[in-house]
Amino acid sequence: MPNDRFQFKQFSIQQDRCALKVGTDGVVLGAWGNVQGAERILDIGTGTGLLALMAAQRNTVAHVDAVEIDDASAGQAAENAGASPWSDRIRVHRLDVRRMSAAEPYDLIICNPPFYAGEMDSPDVRKGLAKHSGELSFEELIEAVRQLLAEEGRFACIIPLNREAELVELADAAWLGVSRRCVLRYLEGRPPKRVLLEFVRDAGAPEEEELIVEHTPSQYTEGYRELLKDFLLRF
Repeated sequence: MPNDRFQFKQFSIQQDRCALKVGTDGVVLGAWGNVQGAERILDIGTGTGLLALMAAQRNTVAHVDAVEIDDASAGQAAENAGASPWSDRIRVHRLDVRRMSAAEPYDLIICNPPFYAGEMDSPDVRKGLAKHSGELSFEELIEAVRQLLAEEGRFACIIPLNREAELVELADAAWLGVSRRCVLRYLEGRPPKRVLLEFVRDAGAPEEEELIVEHTPSQYTEGYRELLKDFLLRF
C-alpha cells in the first residue's frame, strides 16, 4: 500500500515527507471508528492526516483537530488537509499531545498509536518516533484521552493483539471500558495480529466482531470491501 502519493475516492494523501505511510491499519481504523454524532474529533499522532481526513469525510459537520509531534509530517498533513474538500473543518497542530489542553473536550478521539514497546531503536530516528512507544507510551496516551475526552465521548484505536490486555488495564484505571472490539486478520487462516478497540466511560458488554482483509493475496473479503467502499479506488 505505501507510496509517495495515495489517491482515495474523495481526497489524496501526499506522504513523501511523512515518517510512516498510509497502511491497512490506518484505513481500517478510519472506516471502523464510530463518528456518528461527534461535533469535535481529535486525531492523536495524525502522521499523513489520514484519520482526520477519513473522519471529516464520514462526518459532514464535525470539527477535526489533528496533532502531530514530527515537524515534517505535521507540515505535510496540513497540506493534505488544505487540499481536501474539508479544509475548513480540519486543523493540524504541530504539538505534543502530552502538553495539550483543550477549551472544550472531544466527542471522539482516534489514534493509531506507536506500539513496538521494548524493541531496539529504529535506525531512522523519525520513523522510530512514529513506530516505537518509547516516545508516547500507552500510559501517556490513556492519560491524554482521560483529560481530553468528553464525558459521553468515545476513544477508538488499533493496537497489536498481544498488547490488548495492557491497554485495557490502563484504560480501566482511567474509568474507560471497551464498548466495541474487532479482531483484525490480514489473511484468512493466519493468526490475527491487530485489534480495534473503542472505549467509553460507561461501558456495558462490548460488541465483538472480526474483520479479515484477504481470503488469499489480493482476493479481498466482502467485509473489507464493504468497510472501505467509500474510500479505496479498487472498490
